Amino acid sequence: MTAKEILKDLVAINTIADKDNDLIMNYIGDFLAGLGFDVKRQKNDTTEKEVLIAQYGEDPAIGFLGHTDTVDITEGWTTDPFVLTEMDGELYGLGACDMKGGIAAFLAAIANTDLPRLKRGLKVYCTYDEEILFGGIKDLVEAGVDFPAHVLVAEPTDLVPMIGSKGLLEYIFTFTGVTTHSSTPIDGKNSNKNAVRFLNRMLDFEEELRKTPSPFFDVPYPTMNIGIINGGTSINKVPDKTTVYLDFRICDSEAEYPIIRETVDKAMEGLDGSYVIINDIPSFQNRGELVGEYEALSGKEGKPFFGITEASFFEGDRVILGPGPMTAHEANEHVNADSLEKASEIYINMIKKLCTE
Repeated sequence: MTAKEILKDLVAINTIADKDNDLIMNYIGDFLAGLGFDVKRQKNDTTEKEVLIAQYGEDPAIGFLGHTDTVDITEGWTTDPFVLTEMDGELYGLGACDMKGGIAAFLAAIANTDLPRLKRGLKVYCTYDEEILFGGIKDLVEAGVDFPAHVLVAEPTDLVPMIGSKGLLEYIFTFTGVTTHSSTPIDGKNSNKNAVRFLNRMLDFEEELRKTPSPFFDVPYPTMNIGIINGGTSINKVPDKTTVYLDFRICDSEAEYPIIRETVDKAMEGLDGSYVIINDIPSFQNRGELVGEYEALSGKEGKPFFGITEASFFEGDRVILGPGPMTAHEANEHVNADSLEKASEIYINMIKKLCTE
């Protein structure tokens, strides 16, 4: 089967928020089993969603990783999101770009490889819940699943080898106070004021973060974002609770994480506040020898990914590369037919290089 034919089948399965997780895992599992793969599925007891792990041969040299869930249908679609529609060389369908296109490309690459002639094996991992909480990849990591030395994550990159990403550290802060009429406040017991004091300290720290250069990334320094501030119910009432959502995008987790943690703790002193960390995802940079292979095959220079992918959740040699253009989460999401086939060709070449030499 071609990548386009496989993509047509994948797009037809509604996996918005993993709706038909079982159906898409059935499809991928049956496809790989038909090629001689040993296919296993692991169910999360809470979500009842499954990840798929498949292996062909022994001593796998490469793994392919893809998430099967999609976002919801954005207003403005002009084609049926669940019917792959080709117009002017573009393939339209929900998930065609993010990232059923990448999955279709590596399934086609595997199907068009002479597997019995491989000297080393290969693995496939398909996950759920990448778009919201990264539940599937977390299930794999927590289960201690072994990854090959090299893993290709088939996210849409327009065939650019993405060789790193910033880390993510996300906090939710809660500041407390004492509710009184605004005419009779208690010193130090206004939760909004305490939140503002904290944020002023952190804004000063943000300026210091900019002094740490990291030319590898497009934004060449760590960043801080104040995402949500919520506190108070009335203009004449002292608030007793304020929440602040704060995130840091970190260039070098090993060096910067301890500084951020220390600064946050110091900034919280005396402000009747507490926090929880809701995400702590390390940064990574890959300057391994295989990067040059991807650059030669794609004709594009490696660069860091702009956000967080499942590649951030495990260690080892990782490259993020898939077809384009990058139209993820857009109305009329699509992938270019030639780019889809080119991605599959790159994957075939990497299988041959790593599994036959």
